[in-house]
Amino acid sequence: MMVFVHPQVVHFPIALWVVATVFDLVALRSRRDLFPAMSFWLIGLGLVGAVLSVLSGWRDLLAAEASGVGTALRQEHALHQALAYGATAAYLVAFLVRWRRPGRARWTVLLTVLGAVLVGIAGFVGGELRRVM
Repeated sequence: MMVFVHPQVVHFPIALWVVATVFDLVALRSRRDLFPAMSFWLIGLGLVGAVLSVLSGWRDLLAAEASGVGTALRQEHALHQALAYGATAAYLVAFLVRWRRPGRARWTVLLTVLGAVLVGIAGFVGGELRRVM
């Protein structure tokens, strides 16, 4: 029996990024500096978790391919991967812009909302993948 690590690891960046997005949305209505600061650090921690998620995802895919998975699973994985990489890119850009221009990058809230939407869709596709593996 194969033990898949990715489903156990991926919850960390997902949770960190979703909470960061919520803090971003709250920050739009609040004058407190706490919310943008917390969002920044949560995004950063989520990026660290994303590295572990990507590595464990590749490990699990290679293990599944070694056991003889079909083309349909590979295609579904490609969709999951593209969505997850898109979400990671959105959060990475938001993090880097905020790092370089703290306090002057409110438009990056759009990136975190986009990232959260992509994470949600990627999670659904990933759940479907897990079901068929």
